[in-house]
Amino acid sequence: MHFQKTLCLATFIACVFFEPAIAQAQGPANKQPVSFKANTVIEADTLVSGDLTLPAGAVGKVAAVVVIHSAGGYEDPTRAPYVQALHQAGIATLELNLFSGGGRPKSSLMNLPQTFGALMYLAQLPQIDSEHIGIMGFSHGGLLSLLSASKKLNNDYTGGQFKFAAHLPLYPVCWAHLAAAEGKNPVYPQNVYVELTGAPVHILAGAKDDYDAPDSCQKFIAALPDAARSQVALTLYPDATHGWDTNTDKNYKDQAAHQGRGGYVRHFRSTATAQQSLDFSRQFFTTHLSTK
Repeated sequence: MHFQKTLCLATFIACVFFEPAIAQAQGPANKQPVSFKANTVIEADTLVSGDLTLPAGAVGKVAAVVVIHSAGGYEDPTRAPYVQALHQAGIATLELNLFSGGGRPKSSLMNLPQTFGALMYLAQLPQIDSEHIGIMGFSHGGLLSLLSASKKLNNDYTGGQFKFAAHLPLYPVCWAHLAAAEGKNPVYPQNVYVELTGAPVHILAGAKDDYDAPDSCQKFIAALPDAARSQVALTLYPDATHGWDTNTDKNYKDQAAHQGRGGYVRHFRSTATAQQSLDFSRQFFTTHLSTK
């Protein structure tokens, strides 16, 4: 598998991944809509909804991944091939529908109850291995899959009872996290990235992302304290824009673009990059969520 640029800040050497013993699923997966209260320590009554899918032929407890859509909403089909790949690898998924009660919130922090509520829900299902639950997300969902690695936020919402076992944020608008790590984000808690949960975090980003500067993600990682930095890695696709894996090209205005200055955001699909990120996501989760 080829990666254009991978930064493993823990050791400054290339990441090596090994295929774990997760069985390949056969036949159609079992998908069902679910709705439940977050049951988190704070904002416990927040309603969470989405689709839970168990891989076909699952025996015993299986690993799971919470999958969070972009600001385009649940109808955005970008996540579909990733979800299918996870099912084929024998991993369950919970696809959250964050905007069922309205549109994109003013801050990604407003969706933290659903994010951690999904973790709490899965961890208590008899079919799911509570120690092998990962999270991935796209853009807005990427923000949440990165924020959920914060030990402070994890403790605030779960009381430290559970944590995600692996985090894969795709194009997560790194400048916002950089500002938070530097204590300059007026929305995020000052100490949000002082300490992480210890689970592996791997960011997938494009060097031509119009939300960020080309080095925003590198600067975010560099701004982390040493212990936190050792848990975070980055794959940077040099020719990729935001949303390189979307089905159709887009060009729209967003006030969060260009490091918060506002402007246009381009989504140019790259089939080659989309395949690489898809392959990486499957490898990442089969490695870190192996239940054997």
